[in-house]
Amino acid sequence: MNSASQLEPIPCSITPDQELSIIKLILDLRSLGDVEASEKVRRRVREALLKSADDTAAMAKVEEILRRGKRTQSKLDGSYEERQRRKRERREQDRAAASRLVDIEAGSGEDSEGSASAEEDNEPE
Repeated sequence: MNSASQLEPIPCSITPDQELSIIKLILDLRSLGDVEASEKVRRRVREALLKSADDTAAMAKVEEILRRGKRTQSKLDGSYEERQRRKRERREQDRAAASRLVDIEAGSGEDSEGSASAEEDNEPE
């Protein structure tokens, strides 16, 4: 046996889908002009494979790296801003709908409260 092979840690493995996703992400980052981010992803994946205790830990770490890398990619290609804009619009619509619902309930609540208090006034003591 070679003494060098004894010193080098055996890298963990990840799923073929993860491998493909990493390669695509690195190429996409490079095509968007961010070579530094692609190198960072490559370096972090390599580190995760070498330093993880087992395959499951390596897969989890690589998933996290992919998630962060895809966020960087979406910021570069403009889809991140679009997604944030849609979220803001959806929140504004939800607030407006909730406000209308509160106004409607408050309006109908006054009628029922008013009739209940009128009934109480008419009750004999």
